[in-house]
Amino acid sequence: CCTTISKLQNNILQMEDAKPGDLVRFKGLIGAAHLNGAIGNLIRYLEDQQRWAVRTEESWEIVKAKPANLELANKSNPIHVFTNPLTGEEEYMQPAATSMPIPSTDPSDISNDTASLHQATLDAFDQRKGGVVISCGDKYMLAIEFDGPSNGGIVGEMVYVDQDRKAQNVVRSRGCARAGELGRNFLMGETIKYVDTADEGAFFGLLFRYKRDTSTQGYIDMKSGLKLFRVTIQR
Repeated sequence: CCTTISKLQNNILQMEDAKPGDLVRFKGLIGAAHLNGAIGNLIRYLEDQQRWAVRTEESWEIVKAKPANLELANKSNPIHVFTNPLTGEEEYMQPAATSMPIPSTDPSDISNDTASLHQATLDAFDQRKGGVVISCGDKYMLAIEFDGPSNGGIVGEMVYVDQDRKAQNVVRSRGCARAGELGRNFLMGETIKYVDTADEGAFFGLLFRYKRDTSTQGYIDMKSGLKLFRVTIQR
């Protein structure tokens, strides 16, 4: 009995030092016993409910748990909590890394008309690239991850930064110097073709063309922080 009380008191003292971003392990849950032993990130302490809001590591479910039902796992996985400007909803993600320039070992193609930009996208797919990032200066970009062919065209997932103030805010909130860096984040792990244009008319002509054949995926891409769309590209 005394040992149990001592362990409980020690756990409560540990959780008093906890802060948002700390990794914790669930324990002693009854109504959600399936979570016992699972790992999660502390989001914030809810004073009025005397519970922590915890994002589970595996499913990203948000669970409210008493401090007595949590124990610190380690403190090496801080997260960033912010209101996503595209949705108005809170998002929980790793802080953005320092600004990552596009590598000089993969030079960008330069195209200055919509038809050439579209052809560069098709070429990237035909060259078996994993995706394409099309940038217009530092402010605008669209990035597409290819999924495969479909009815003579291409299907994939797309994120973009246009003139919308909310999208521009995502670039700043992620600590990026260029919008194109978010495209690189989105396609992390893929072999990417980079295409640059100085012609805003050409860029937005391509973006509007692709947007005609998109449908929202209904969620945010966590690597870039941008709204994710399903896109079909016609040849």
